[in-house]
Amino acid sequence: KFKDDSPRPFICQADLGGSIDPSPFVDEDSSAWLLWKNDGNCCGLSVGLWIQQLSDDGLSLVGRPVELLRHDRAWEAPLIEGPSMLKHGGRYYLFYSANWYESADYAVGYAVAEAITGPYRKMTTDGPLFAGRGDVAGPGGQEFFRDVKGNLWMAYHAWDARFVGYAKLGRRSLRIDRVTFVGDTPMLHGPTTGPQPLH
Repeated sequence: KFKDDSPRPFICQADLGGSIDPSPFVDEDSSAWLLWKNDGNCCGLSVGLWIQQLSDDGLSLVGRPVELLRHDRAWEAPLIEGPSMLKHGGRYYLFYSANWYESADYAVGYAVAEAITGPYRKMTTDGPLFAGRGDVAGPGGQEFFRDVKGNLWMAYHAWDARFVGYAKLGRRSLRIDRVTFVGDTPMLHGPTTGPQPLH
């Protein structure tokens, strides 16, 4: 049974609206890192994605936090959030969710860097990499995993396109879709609406 005996939050940027959407990443050298978003949209403050190294046991932070990205593209407004990271071909791929989460326009973009703390260059400048389609609306909150055969998948949530938003009695469901790379470009095979065989 897990018991949290922490006397205070792990991270709380109170002057920036708080800190949410934590996502861990372990690099090839076994160093562990934590990504998150400062929740400035709650309070009319700027919103950014951050990273900081974790101690070997993962229970404390090392060094200082580094801000990686802010929203600066029309399709992203009013915010970016939900950071997650992959490494491919020696480069770091920072994925994020953007736009308003309770809308059909919520979607996934990404940026690339040569070093884990950046600088990151946005690749999805004119529109998202992964957006709603058909019965699936507002995908986001992405995280990545590999199956037993090493295939890469993205887990994410999305709305049923008929009921987007809690005011319309909408519910977000958990989904998975395959991820492959064509050269240096990630390809997301979805969004799909049916079961996905893990093979």
